[in-house]
Amino acid sequence: MEEYEYSFKVSSIKPYIEYCEKKDYKKESEILENRKVYENKYNPNMIARITKTVIGLKEQIVFDCKNVKKERHDLKESQESIPLVFNQSDYSTIESILKTLEFKLVADNIRTRYVYKKNEIKFEIDDYKIPKAQVVAIEGNKEEVDQLYFKLKQIIK
Repeated sequence: MEEYEYSFKVSSIKPYIEYCEKKDYKKESEILENRKVYENKYNPNMIARITKTVIGLKEQIVFDCKNVKKERHDLKESQESIPLVFNQSDYSTIESILKTLEFKLVADNIRTRYVYKKNEIKFEIDDYKIPKAQVVAIEGNKEEVDQLYFKLKQIIK
């Protein structure tokens, strides 16, 4: 599936959460994640991800891939795979496949992700614990996302 997304580091995620709440975006989730990111040895735009999500007492592990086709400043246009949910017992199999396809681990992040959605616009607001950082991503329809991104850049500094 195609993804059109602006993703950028911020000094604080608070104004973006406040914006979402003020503009009636629906909070879909607030989850703790551990994401391992792997890059292909021959094409660094081809990445694979293993994401462990914890919601309450329930844990889910997902494997997916992403091919970043265009990247300009904060904008990324990508092709994403359909996510594969798997069990902890399959973890070594997935890692073996990644090794065989010559993917190497490049990041091991822990974050809290806040997801807000309204119509076709989705905010993914990340508070990274490891490494320490705060990131906002806005994805959806090209025209709407472009318009919102430039509007936010003017009102939140």
